[in-house]
Amino acid sequence: MKTFEHEVLTFDANDKKSFAEMQETLREWGAAGYEVVSVVGTSVNSSNFTVFLKRELLSIELEAAQ
Repeated sequence: MKTFEHEVLTFDANDKKSFAEMQETLREWGAAGYEVVSVVGTSVNSSNFTVFLKRELLSIELEAAQ
């Protein structure tokens, strides 16, 4: 059975700099093996986002966690 690790990130991407920072952060998490599962706009003007990520834990990581 596959086991996953999850993370939840929030961003305020109301300007180009903030949006670029969000992109860079997501690239870093992606490089660490995470993938975006869902993105939800959390404000009326949709400049605030909650991003849900997951990555599969390998058997060696599961053994280390126990």
